[in-house]
Amino acid sequence: MIRTKDVLNCLPLLASILGDRYGVQVRIGGKEACTNGKVIHLPSLPMDCEPELLALARSFVDHESGHIRHTDFSVLKAANLDPVTFNLFNCLEDWRVEKKLSGIFPGCRRNLNWLIRRFFVEQAPPRAGDDSPALAVLDYVLLTVRAWDVDDVSQARQNAASIIEQHFPSLREALDVILVKVYIHCPDTTAAVEYARQIAQSIRQWEPPQPTATTKCTDKDGQGNMPQLTKEGTDSASQIDQQSEPVQPLRALSALPLKALFHAEAQDLPQQLGEIMAIELANSSVEPSSDALTVAVEGTRQAAPLPAEQKLQALQTSIALRTRLQGFLQAQTQRRCSIGRRGLLHANSLHRLQVGSARIFQKESVQLGLNTAVHILLDVSGSMAGAPINLANRACFAAATALSHIRGVNPAVTAFPAVTETNSVFPIMRHGQAVPDMFDIRASGGTPLAGAVWWVLQTMLPLKERRKMILVITDGMPDNPLAANNAIGVAQKLGFEVYGLGIRDEHITHLLPHTSRVVNDLPDLVPAMFALLQTALLKGGVA
Repeated sequence: MIRTKDVLNCLPLLASILGDRYGVQVRIGGKEACTNGKVIHLPSLPMDCEPELLALARSFVDHESGHIRHTDFSVLKAANLDPVTFNLFNCLEDWRVEKKLSGIFPGCRRNLNWLIRRFFVEQAPPRAGDDSPALAVLDYVLLTVRAWDVDDVSQARQNAASIIEQHFPSLREALDVILVKVYIHCPDTTAAVEYARQIAQSIRQWEPPQPTATTKCTDKDGQGNMPQLTKEGTDSASQIDQQSEPVQPLRALSALPLKALFHAEAQDLPQQLGEIMAIELANSSVEPSSDALTVAVEGTRQAAPLPAEQKLQALQTSIALRTRLQGFLQAQTQRRCSIGRRGLLHANSLHRLQVGSARIFQKESVQLGLNTAVHILLDVSGSMAGAPINLANRACFAAATALSHIRGVNPAVTAFPAVTETNSVFPIMRHGQAVPDMFDIRASGGTPLAGAVWWVLQTMLPLKERRKMILVITDGMPDNPLAANNAIGVAQKLGFEVYGLGIRDEHITHLLPHTSRVVNDLPDLVPAMFALLQTALLKGGVA
C-alpha cells in the first residue's frame, strides 16, 4: 500500500498529483523553472530534496498553475504593455489568480502564504526604494497587494509608503484609490491590464503640489490693512521674487525619477513572486549527469505490426505462459464455506437446532487472487539493434498478451527512449487499453532508465489497483546507473515491485539482483517469466 506521506515527500509524484489536480502538465528536467502558458517546467533537482526545497517547488507549481488556469494570455499579448505597466500588471494578476486558485483548492493558500512570508518578510532583500525613490512606487504596489493576504508584509509596505510621501507627496493617495478598486473587483485578466494602465498613468501624470503662502501681513492696529511700501520694502520684495524664480524648475526636477522609470529595463524593476521562486529553484538545480532528478517526457517513435512469423511465435509463447499462470492461479483461488447465523440455509446443519444452536446458515466467501497493475518498460536503445530487439519485441508482445487475458491484471507497455528527446518515452499500450499489434520497433538512442522509471511511477500512481509492478526489459546498463538505482530504490520504498528481464545480457542482475532473469531466446521466456511472475503476482494477492 502506497502511503500518502511518502508520495508527498517525492517531488516527481507530488508534481504529477498537483498537475492532475490543477489540470496542467508538469515536467521535471533542465536548469530553468518557468511556464510557457501550457506546461510548467521544474529544473533537475537533487534526489534528496530538502523539505524547504520541496515546499518551494510545490508552491511554484501552485502559483504557475493559477496563471495557466486563470490568465488569458491572448489578452496579455494583445495589450503589448511596456515594462513598468507589465510589472504592475504582474503584481495584480499574481494576486488575482492565486485568489481564484485558493477558492477552488483551499490547501494551496497555505503554501502561497508561506511563500509570501518567506520572501517578503523573513528573507526580504533591501527594497528597491533604497536605490531609487521611483522604484519604491512599484514596491509599494507589490507590497500592498501581498499585505492583503499576509499582514506581516505591512511593515515593509509602510516603509515604501514613507519613501513615496517624502519624494512624491500625494501620489500614494492616487495609487490607493485604484488599488481599492482592484481589491473589490478584479474579475479577469482584462481588468488587471486596465488597472495596471491606470496606475501607470497616475505615476506618469504626478506633479509636485503647488507651494501656498501661509503668512499674513497686519498693521500695528491689527486691522489687516497692508502698509505702504517704502523704497526699502520694495527692494526686499524684489529679492523675494528673484528667490522664487527657481521654484518651477525644482518642481520639474522632482518628477524626473518617475519619468525616468518608464525608460528602465524589465530586469531593473522589482521582482515578482514567480520570478523570485524561479531564480531560487534554478540555483538549486543540479547537472543531469550527477545525482539529478529528471522525469522523462512523452515522445514519438516509429512502430509497425510484428511480421506474421514473429507474431505467431509470440502468440504461441503467450498462450503457453498464460496457460501455465492461469492454471497456477486457479489452484490458489478457493471458495470457502462458513457456517453461521446469516446466509443460505445449510440442510446438513439442521441437527444443531436440537441443542438450541442457530448456526444453521452457510456463507460462501471467494478469495480473490489478483488486483495488480503491471507496466512493462521496453529498452529500445541502440545497443539492442539486431537480434536483441527482435527477441525483446516478441517477448514484450507475448508478456503483454498473456497478462491482458488474466483477470485482475491491468498491463501496459512503454518503450524508451522516444526519438524526439534524449530523456523520453513512447507509450505503446496504456493501462486499460487492448494489446495493439505495433510491437515491431527499431533500436536507437540511449538508455534513460531513470527518467523512464519516474515517468512510469507518475503514470501508475493514480491507478486503482492495490499492487503495482514494473517489469524492465533491457540488454545493458542505463546511461546513469546511479540515477537509475535511486529511482528504483524510491519505487521500492513507495511499495512498487520492480522486476527485470535481461535480453542476452546479465547487467540487469546488477540493478535487480533478486528480482531479475536473463533470456537468450524466445523459448526461455516462459520459464523466466513464470519464475518471476508466479511468486510476484500471488504475493499478497490472495485475500
